[in-house]
Amino acid sequence: MKLTVKDLFDIPIFKNFKLLAGAGGLSRPIAKTDILDFEFVQGANMSRDEILDEHSLVLTSLLFAKDDHSLILDALKKMLALNVACMAYKPALVRDLPKEALDFADAHNFPIFQFGGDEFFEDIIFEVNRALTEGDDIFELEKDLSKILDGDLTPKEEFKIAKKINPNFKKYMKVVAIKDSRHSGENDLVALVKKMSSMDKLCKKAALCKFRDQCFIILSQDTVNEDRFKALLADILFALQINQDDICCGASSVHISADGFGKAIREAFWACNVAELENAPMRNYRDIGIYRLIVPEIHSKNVRDYMYEYLAPLWNDKQELLDTACTYILARGDLELTCAKLFCHKNTVRYRLAKLHEILDPGSNDKEFQENLSIAIRIYMLTQFL
Repeated sequence: MKLTVKDLFDIPIFKNFKLLAGAGGLSRPIAKTDILDFEFVQGANMSRDEILDEHSLVLTSLLFAKDDHSLILDALKKMLALNVACMAYKPALVRDLPKEALDFADAHNFPIFQFGGDEFFEDIIFEVNRALTEGDDIFELEKDLSKILDGDLTPKEEFKIAKKINPNFKKYMKVVAIKDSRHSGENDLVALVKKMSSMDKLCKKAALCKFRDQCFIILSQDTVNEDRFKALLADILFALQINQDDICCGASSVHISADGFGKAIREAFWACNVAELENAPMRNYRDIGIYRLIVPEIHSKNVRDYMYEYLAPLWNDKQELLDTACTYILARGDLELTCAKLFCHKNTVRYRLAKLHEILDPGSNDKEFQENLSIAIRIYMLTQFL
């Protein structure tokens, strides 16, 4: 799990720590912990590699400065040069830091914490390391889901992944992919996965997996009844405090779990992306129209070559025309809607469409051009999600 200085506040052992300075640096990343004792004492001759690692949380009792508090500012300067994330000190030997040290930390957004009590270094290191490694299984599963979306696995291999996610899945399965505007960061999504995994009752027939900036909610039942799947989804969204008005989602059809898990994942993924493209709150895979012809072949060289070759004249310095083409196709050829979305006059859009016809497909009539452009643009837009 990626950890920042701000995330330390969520680790129980830090609950009584005080942030003394450097509040502007709470987004600095933390990759490990280090202990500072004698490294910056006067006369010490140590190489850069022997001192501290970058992005580290440095724990110290300031032993090196107990007789000379002026050494603290020099140590902070060296830590900043080494790209250390932040420092936390135990006020046993040095109670209060010099003002110049705190001013320096504030000026350079270098966070300094004071221990809250008698916390032990080894306990802090353990808790931080656990936070750093927590969620590794979530990211490993993300790699498995990527293989499924790429179509690299057999249905049997895909079902093994499903059993790894939840060995108690029922006979029938439906997957819903969601993108939540309030939970789009990596840490937010990991927190959602953990929250879901703590709900024993729901976990007997459902699971939630992170994938990039979205989540897959995997639903299972002993029946194909769509109403029961909808009710289960509603229960999960309510339990996770996800407001349906904040999400865009795509739903797969109902499949037999043993051989349809991978297909359900792919259907939900692409239905959600189509919903995002069309600015719709939800799309069912069975209702996404021509996209159903494109999605299964999205990795095909022939399909990609058609798109790249057809749109080739737009790749260099023609972004305005490409944006117009995308907006026009998403508006299903509605000129007034295209104008509204682009904030352009009708004549401007008509001119751009004529220009697109001229440089992309001069040998076609209007109907053929519309069909060819529609397919190429839809392929282009879908490849942006790969």
